[in-house]
Amino acid sequence: MSALTFTLKTPPAQRIDCSPLTADKLSGKSVEDIAGLSLVVGNQKVRLDELFEVSGDDAAVMCFEDATDKLDHIGHGMSQGTITINGNVGAYLGQFMSDGEITVNGNTGIYTACEMKGGLIKVNGNAGHFVGAARIGYKNGMTGGTVIVTGDTGERTGDHMRRGMILIEGNAGDYCGSRMVSGTIAVLGQVGKHLGYAMKRGTLLLTQKPQQGISANFNDCGSHTLAFLPLMFTSFKKLDSEFANVEPFSRVQRYAGDISGIGMGEILVKI
Repeated sequence: MSALTFTLKTPPAQRIDCSPLTADKLSGKSVEDIAGLSLVVGNQKVRLDELFEVSGDDAAVMCFEDATDKLDHIGHGMSQGTITINGNVGAYLGQFMSDGEITVNGNTGIYTACEMKGGLIKVNGNAGHFVGAARIGYKNGMTGGTVIVTGDTGERTGDHMRRGMILIEGNAGDYCGSRMVSGTIAVLGQVGKHLGYAMKRGTLLLTQKPQQGISANFNDCGSHTLAFLPLMFTSFKKLDSEFANVEPFSRVQRYAGDISGIGMGEILVKI
């Protein structure tokens, strides 16, 4: 068996809803059945084989070639298998994902890992706004799993995040960790303005002192030696990430907040 591969024929003018293309929905289907599926493109339905060349037969190992940022909802609700994407992708990558693994060799659009429940997403590039966040009008963001971004993330990373881990090897945009309820966001680069805005609980771990400073809504609790940090960095050794190469540390400056709310979140800055 070989990987089920979707190669985009031409760059589409309209956005394509790729949510039907997961191992959960394609397992047991023949290549002919898959080629005959309909995908929503803009406000129309188009046969899949008019958009993609289809090859391979193993739906548990899926691949998108020549991908563009018009491909939305890849990995929607997936609970098994792997998806490799060579190129950029659009919005809602891995939305509602509960297990499996997605690797993107390119950049992703808005709402990457939106309301993700489990599994692993690795973006070998930059990610857009609202990584691991909740959709507008909803209160539950990411509730499990791990997201690794080798580049930068946009604004509102982890907005309404409730559980799980987001590891950012580059920089994070403004409002990182906004309205966060629980979970961990770690950043090797810099962060933007309004870090931890309206944060309730959870941990923001920074290896560099923020150039934008930390809001007055966070109390400086002084320097601490936290024994769990070396253990957490040891757990990163199994990941394909720069975090696996970070020298473990335990000494941090701790800030508690956002005190405009319940104030039980924390920002930890390496000393």
